[in-house]
Amino acid sequence: MFRSYCTKKMADKNIQPQHITNMDEVLLTFDIPVNQTVEKMGTSTVSVWTTSHEKSCFTVVLACQADGQKLLPMVIFKRKTLPKEKFPAGVIIKMNPKGWMDEDMMAVVAAGAMLICDSMRAHLTDAVKIQVKRMNTELTIIPGGLTKELQPLDIGMNRSFKAKV
Repeated sequence: MFRSYCTKKMADKNIQPQHITNMDEVLLTFDIPVNQTVEKMGTSTVSVWTTSHEKSCFTVVLACQADGQKLLPMVIFKRKTLPKEKFPAGVIIKMNPKGWMDEDMMAVVAAGAMLICDSMRAHLTDAVKIQVKRMNTELTIIPGGLTKELQPLDIGMNRSFKAKV
């Protein structure tokens, strides 16, 4: 049903693959504690070293187009000012007090004729809908619970991205 809906929208509006964008966010932590340790058998206490940042998170936004083109990744930090560190070229750096995607950041990925994303609450706000409409983009929301079957980024990129981190 969702595929039929998308196919009809694409046909009705003559949307080409290079104008169809799929976007998804991946929440990552700065410190990923190990879940395995090496210690002598029978030791009652095992210390695990961390940087104390295992609860500090940031969001990575990945996007690709239906013709296979990958868009620049966006990293959203939970802060009010831009970090002073130098970042690799080709990575969009944003900040937000909550560290999440918002309507202003949607403009970075919504440029196209159709934007396909999951049913995350932030994608469904009136402000996001207005912003996307203002850009003359069709917002297409994958029905809840079907992301793992229908969202190309979740199926093809995000799983391998999370596995590498």
